[in-house]
Amino acid sequence: MAQAVIFHYRDSDSFLTRCNPNAKLVALISYSVIIASVPCAAVFPIALLPAAAAVAIKLPIKAYIKESKPFIVLALIMAAASVITCGNALEGTAKATAFLSTVLASMLLTDTTMPDEAASSLGAALYHIIGRRAFTMASIVEITLSMIPMITDSAVTISEAMQSRGASLHHHPLRFLTQFSSSMLTDLLDRAEAYTDALYSRGYDASMRRRSAPYRKRDAAMIAISAASLLASVTLA
Repeated sequence: MAQAVIFHYRDSDSFLTRCNPNAKLVALISYSVIIASVPCAAVFPIALLPAAAAVAIKLPIKAYIKESKPFIVLALIMAAASVITCGNALEGTAKATAFLSTVLASMLLTDTTMPDEAASSLGAALYHIIGRRAFTMASIVEITLSMIPMITDSAVTISEAMQSRGASLHHHPLRFLTQFSSSMLTDLLDRAEAYTDALYSRGYDASMRRRSAPYRKRDAAMIAISAASLLASVTLA
């Protein structure tokens, strides 16, 4: 069975993998807000940050680019729409770059963070604010993060199976998309049912109290830098 690479956790000993999930989440949220609010000219140097991080942790760039075609197409559509409506090529390019950079930053989070570890850390942090409901919320986050790789795996598997049978998006786009959508929906329902059965068989309790991953100096530094950068961006905007 074919398996996608994007939005899958990779077991590694990189700097980002060792960081606390909450620190990475704060960094992702801050980065997303900053790159969406800065002037067009500032988007491009800021977009280099997740790109540099991807190179540093040895992300399989070629595989990620291959499987990110839908995001690339969407970014091109955004750029074209912006150029047509505003007549500004720089603004259109900046919007597309900001979008792709945010997607890459999200991929860095999922690539270096296990879903259960992220949910445990988030639940433990929110417990001090909303009580035991935080752990139920964390369970929803865990299930959501676990389902995202299933969606990408399903898309890759069905696409390769249809292409091996001679189906082509270029020759019969409507037929291809109809068959692809119906097959993917059926496959996802089967995967979701299997995942649910696995949870029930383990006696999964959505409200169970969880322990957070430990915080270290690097996590405090990441949170502080992210918060300061976000505050500066909002103040100067």
